[in-house]
Amino acid sequence: MRLTCSVEIVNRLLPSHNLKKPSQKSHSQISLGKKPGSTGKDGVLFLMICTAKDRNGTKIVVKDNIEQYFVKFINEGKATVRIKEPQHDICISKADPLQLKNFLNLLRSASQGKELERITLSALAPASARNVEKPKSKMVVLTRKDYPITTNFPSSLVHLQVSACNMKRVDSRILDLKKLQVLDLSENLIEDLPEKFNKMLQLNTVKFSHNKFMKFPLLLCRMPLSDNLVSVDLSDNQLTRIPLELCELKNLFYLKLDRNKIELLPPTIGKLVRLKQLSCVENLIKTLPANFNRLQLDDLDLYGNPLDLPEADTVITSHLEFPTLLEVSARAIKKMRIPYSNEDLFEQLCNYLDSARQCWCGNYCFRCSARYILRLDLHQMVKNVTGWNVVGQTLVPVEAFLCSQNCLNKFQKNPKAYWKKK
Repeated sequence: MRLTCSVEIVNRLLPSHNLKKPSQKSHSQISLGKKPGSTGKDGVLFLMICTAKDRNGTKIVVKDNIEQYFVKFINEGKATVRIKEPQHDICISKADPLQLKNFLNLLRSASQGKELERITLSALAPASARNVEKPKSKMVVLTRKDYPITTNFPSSLVHLQVSACNMKRVDSRILDLKKLQVLDLSENLIEDLPEKFNKMLQLNTVKFSHNKFMKFPLLLCRMPLSDNLVSVDLSDNQLTRIPLELCELKNLFYLKLDRNKIELLPPTIGKLVRLKQLSCVENLIKTLPANFNRLQLDDLDLYGNPLDLPEADTVITSHLEFPTLLEVSARAIKKMRIPYSNEDLFEQLCNYLDSARQCWCGNYCFRCSARYILRLDLHQMVKNVTGWNVVGQTLVPVEAFLCSQNCLNKFQKNPKAYWKKK
């Protein structure tokens, strides 16, 4: 019986001698068994703890030698076994909770002298290097020849980078890495993400720069990724638009969209209340959405965009007319957040729905709307504005839409009301 975990051995006599030993946790293998050559029921059971520095292991007699078990946090893979002689506490952590429970039940039976005839015990041979080495948490693959084909990715990976390997799709084995937090697949040929991608429960950072994405991968905006993602890099792709779904990333802190073909940022971008760093270098952005004013950024880079600053604030009402049945239906779909795809509707209708604009009252509108452009000083909501086209110029055009005559009347009475902080 073996258990792989992290172990710290604490000598209980040290405090009584006014001594303190620095905490040293080691990746270990704990075994329960008999020494090689032991036969019959009289063989003495030992608890053996092997580490990378001591593969032969430390052996402790089990029978009548366990004083107490501390299992309050056993569901987190943590427990402590108090030994009578020597006076040590064996502190276990980072263990599989189910395996830990089984191991402690077996240890309890062995310490009470019960027979363990049906249990396969260890021969207490020295542990192999593979079993006591610390699990690999980071892996970097920078050439195709180094890509693992015959072997799996280590299940303990937290950070994985696979770059410049001409990948056309995400390897299904990557989707099974349950501990993965950082995934870097930059400099490949990926066009889309597999359906199971949003099942990666621990993932919080993705880097897909220098790939072939033509559409923003909506899987990033679905639960649980929409709650977990803090950093997204989709620079150097072929994106033309950013969907409203991006604004569902509640904890997004860093967003990089450099060198794409983006013309507009989502009108609800102000919902990204935790966003602090935004970079949209060398795109096709002419105006920013009015909702942009609600952001509180630390760093913003809009260098290389054809921002068209008007000489004065303007309102255009030529399209404020009675909405068509198509627009009424589309507004309802957006308002009720009814999901849709190319499998449900014609591509033209999907594109129409994707072009939704949001009025400052919260409702959605399409062709039937009044458009207004105001000038915004970025220093109102950004600490550091970098890479600006014109030195000292921090005014940008912001564009928004009004869905009805009623909203237009309110806007004309108090055009600055929208800009008040809430």
